[in-house]
Amino acid sequence: MARSDNKENSRMALLIAAGELFAEHGVSGTNVRAIAAKAGVNVALINYHFGNKDGLVNAVIDFVLDAYRFYTPDEFIKNNPQLWETPAGQRQIVTYMVNQAFEFIRPRKENPWINTFIMRCAEANDIGRRRILAEILIPGCIRYTRTYARITGSTNYRRARCWALSVFSPAFIYATNPTIIDDTCPGKRADDHFYDELKNWSINIALHGLGLQESVPFTEGSFLYTKTYSNI
Repeated sequence: MARSDNKENSRMALLIAAGELFAEHGVSGTNVRAIAAKAGVNVALINYHFGNKDGLVNAVIDFVLDAYRFYTPDEFIKNNPQLWETPAGQRQIVTYMVNQAFEFIRPRKENPWINTFIMRCAEANDIGRRRILAEILIPGCIRYTRTYARITGSTNYRRARCWALSVFSPAFIYATNPTIIDDTCPGKRADDHFYDELKNWSINIALHGLGLQESVPFTEGSFLYTKTYSNI
């Protein structure tokens, strides 16, 4: 049992160390010796556990995807097809989708490197980019553009993409580089409450952009106060 625990511990140490370094320097900018040194294990254990560096990259992506799958709205939408039939139901679908996306993007106290790693992979040209595109970014883009088309009846793909980007860009900026937001408002640190407010703003912007809500109703220092949202 102890030997098995040691194997799993060394494997997880390498996986987390790799994720942190990949997020900081990119996959191509990180070598296996640096990963082993950060994990505090022998570099030979990378080959033992993962076969090679590509195997380690895939293991890190699998780790990220395990978290991502918990937040995808597909199961909720599949189990509630009747919601598409009314504006109230459509509001519920869109609210659920945006909420789940923000919860996944939300910076984590544990493994805070995940979102930066995803962004690094999206910018690179390696195995990480191919998998992140195929398993997270492209399916997400398809999901939201189809939602836009189904609710609005518009086949304007460019407009659908603009809608999706307007909803999620603030969360990605916050998650991948929160110091940008802090630096633009000295003395007004962005915290979890700010992120929740940002999420609620984005939900309302998403609903407004789909014609499901006439305005973006906020009261200073509070969350939403609309009958529309309270019924969801």
